[in-house]
Amino acid sequence: MSGPADRALVEALERHCAKAWPAPEIVRIHGWELRFATGSRSKRINALTPMDPAPGTFAETLDLARRLCADRGIGCTVRITPLAGAEAEAELARRGIPELDPTAVEVAPLGPTLAAEPDIRIEPTPDGGWLAGMTKANAVPDSEKAVVARLLGDVLLPQGFATALEDGEPVAFARGAAGNGLLGIFHVATAPEARRRGHARRAVKALMAWGRRQGAMRAYLQVQEANAPARALYAELGFRAAYRYVYRPA
Repeated sequence: MSGPADRALVEALERHCAKAWPAPEIVRIHGWELRFATGSRSKRINALTPMDPAPGTFAETLDLARRLCADRGIGCTVRITPLAGAEAEAELARRGIPELDPTAVEVAPLGPTLAAEPDIRIEPTPDGGWLAGMTKANAVPDSEKAVVARLLGDVLLPQGFATALEDGEPVAFARGAAGNGLLGIFHVATAPEARRRGHARRAVKALMAWGRRQGAMRAYLQVQEANAPARALYAELGFRAAYRYVYRPA
């Protein structure tokens, strides 16, 4: 990723992602969203995230966010994207708050030649097999599975739940959410015993074709920068980094 991020693209992807994986509770503070999802480990929906920050207000925003998180007995995490601006970065640095989990948001075009993949099933809802397989492959604890199911049910965008089969058995999983010309890809996971055989690649590629049929022109996904195997897989499918974000535990 070279040069400054395209702000219009960042805004579009951030708005889409907020709909594709919505937080059940949002407190808006000076153009930031303090998102809460009780019982979920997902940091994207348990963080203070910039949308359209008001200048000169970040210190006040952060202090209020910390109080609201303390009232709930949870830590306050700030998600820093290119929308956060220099003011937030400077204030967090002044307070000595470190960066964690640098993550790339990657984008790929959805061309008209995309075709369905063999042995991939895509359903409009997460049946029990998809949910059980995805949560097991991602090592989601039993206590969180009902939360994940509820959060998926809150998504209002059209969704596609992809399952890759090997000898008729489900081995890899992914979810797509389409709307406004964009396809977000989430929850990519492969069963440990079936990894490194291309199943996740097939599931993602099938969702890209599904997204094109839904009218999407671009797909995006989020991957930790340190996850070299996943980034190589996505690069083969045409994904390129558009911007990055980090978490800062405040």
